[in-house]
Amino acid sequence: MAQGGAKLGKAKKSAGSQRRKQTVKKTAGKGRKAYKAKGRKGVVEREKNETTKAINKKNEALVSARAVGSGDRFFLKDIRETGKKEIDELKKEQYRKENRAAKVTDRLKIQLKKLGRDVE
Repeated sequence: MAQGGAKLGKAKKSAGSQRRKQTVKKTAGKGRKAYKAKGRKGVVEREKNETTKAINKKNEALVSARAVGSGDRFFLKDIRETGKKEIDELKKEQYRKENRAAKVTDRLKIQLKKLGRDVE
């Protein structure tokens, strides 16, 4: 018999390599899975998110108020409206503080008159 005349087929793959081949993912991974926290941790997380959103909303209002108050024409309508509202609120707060201060002095004068002190 002549040597080397027979053709050999491909080597048989082991069972381990077959299993590994089946578990290989064809699609790209979607990243880490995030689960919603339950119980106390969930409540704390939700409160934290709500607080962050409130702070961001207030900061946006202040920034838009400054942008609108700078005097130039402002084109973004939603920011312009938010800025105008914030400016009005700040003015209202300032007037309220000024009026309260005047009322306090009037009340103090009345009390001093009741005590018999001479007040202008």
